[in-house]
Amino acid sequence: MINDIFKLFGEQTADILFEIITECMDDYLYIFDLQNNTFEISQSAVERFNIPSNILTDMSNEVMKVVYEEDREMLAKHLADICEGREKVHNLHYRWLDKEGMPVWINSRGIVINDQQGNAEYLVGCLNETGNKRRADNVTGLLGGPEFLTYLREQKEPITKGFFMHIGIDDFGAINSSRGADYGNYILKSVAGCMKECLSDKQRIYHLVADQYVIVDLEASSAEDAVALKEKITDKLHNFIIAENYEAIFSISIGVIDAATFCEGTEECRKKFEFALKQAKSMGKNGFYIFDQDDYEAFLHKGRIIATLRNAIVNHYDGFEVYYQPIVDCQSEQIIGAEALMRFSMITEEGREFVSPMEFIPLLEETGLIIPAGRYILNEAAAMCCEMQKYIPDFRMNVNVSYVQILQGNVERDILDAIQKYSLQPECLCVEMTESGFMDMTPSFCKFRKTLDKNGIPFVIDDFGTGYSNLHCIRDMNPSYVKMDRDFTAKAMNSDRDYELYKNIIPMVHSINVRICAEGIEEKEWLLKMKEMKVDYLQGYYFGRPCGKKQFLQQYASGINIK
Repeated sequence: MINDIFKLFGEQTADILFEIITECMDDYLYIFDLQNNTFEISQSAVERFNIPSNILTDMSNEVMKVVYEEDREMLAKHLADICEGREKVHNLHYRWLDKEGMPVWINSRGIVINDQQGNAEYLVGCLNETGNKRRADNVTGLLGGPEFLTYLREQKEPITKGFFMHIGIDDFGAINSSRGADYGNYILKSVAGCMKECLSDKQRIYHLVADQYVIVDLEASSAEDAVALKEKITDKLHNFIIAENYEAIFSISIGVIDAATFCEGTEECRKKFEFALKQAKSMGKNGFYIFDQDDYEAFLHKGRIIATLRNAIVNHYDGFEVYYQPIVDCQSEQIIGAEALMRFSMITEEGREFVSPMEFIPLLEETGLIIPAGRYILNEAAAMCCEMQKYIPDFRMNVNVSYVQILQGNVERDILDAIQKYSLQPECLCVEMTESGFMDMTPSFCKFRKTLDKNGIPFVIDDFGTGYSNLHCIRDMNPSYVKMDRDFTAKAMNSDRDYELYKNIIPMVHSINVRICAEGIEEKEWLLKMKEMKVDYLQGYYFGRPCGKKQFLQQYASGINIK
């Protein structure tokens, strides 16, 4: 095909092609027929990359399969610009997938050759690997990640022992920000030098990216060897910091995995490798973590739940459901309202699996997904309140709000919109927050509280008795009522000492004009004690477990005594 192109386009084009070929003789040559969508590349590229043949008849689809997923959109846009005459030169850095499915950085260069009508007909050029050259980086003098992988792949026998030590400098960004990039590079080089001095002849070190390194020991027989090396490195770096007169104070975090993990495949090894360092950094500065399979499985499980939560929200909240638990008047035992509780289930190989709120709600908060999920639950709860008011006119609905919704979202607006949408009286939609949710966010919380008070929306402190709240705090928060934590209630019902404490709290809270709802009422005897203590409202399994909308309507819409 190449010879045909020379014949077809004559000496001028031949000179151009010769120039390209001379410049990169050891790289992969290609010709892309733009008008017929065919692509030919050097046979050596077929042996190196995940492509079926050196001649492809459906380039736009077949070549894209070898391009790393994150780079496909960029390449497609660039090729469209070439085909439509907006670009005459091709010079692009992106990633191809090798035979093992690993991304390899390449530089693809070429020129556009037009037909007699001036339309782009051919793209002719070369492709070379930029991330696989055996060379040391300019900062530390160490070989990099590709050389690390090459060293492992060159082992004549399967790796059965030893360790990989993944090292990251803590808060390296702060060093760069405060002292500048030149000093940051000095630290990178110095850290590399300190670690090299701690290594034996059998140990190797590589500089991966930015502030990350890997030490390889394929001879070590136990984790104690990694611990001993960690101590040597820590001491060496401490002495360096002292010698520098504390101009830069930093630490390193280290994650360690079994070197035999490499035999599980490059990708799996990389995941565990990165996980180990992440775990070490999660411990705070100077963290040290040795890989644990149970921890890793928990991490993967967490990732699957997050992915499922994200997908559920995208797909119209599929898997989310609102359960409702009745709240009753203590003296009359009549239902006055309910608490809306978020529930979530996901499809697994065994079928639909319910995920504990203790597990998925923190993940919603961690990812910020609590904002759309909270908005969905709020609207469902408001709609249910409107429905229940057909049977119980003064029915109230309690909705939980997370501190993340206050800090990152516009939950005040969401609440007001829900009230307006379902034509509710503001006092019928009560906002609950656990006391720990607002202790460290005073400015944002105060703004939120002012909005609630201005619009007559009740505020409830949940789980009172488990955290930091005292009478002074309650007075400042000015809630409509507080909910005594169910564990606190259970202790009071089973311990004379806790009962006396519980009993004495109630009149003190009443003295500042705040009502009380006791959670966790499970037995009639407990109900009778709450009547004696003049608690205002009750909630618990004795009156009903949380249930879905249909069941709740069937069971409680009459408004009669629920027991």
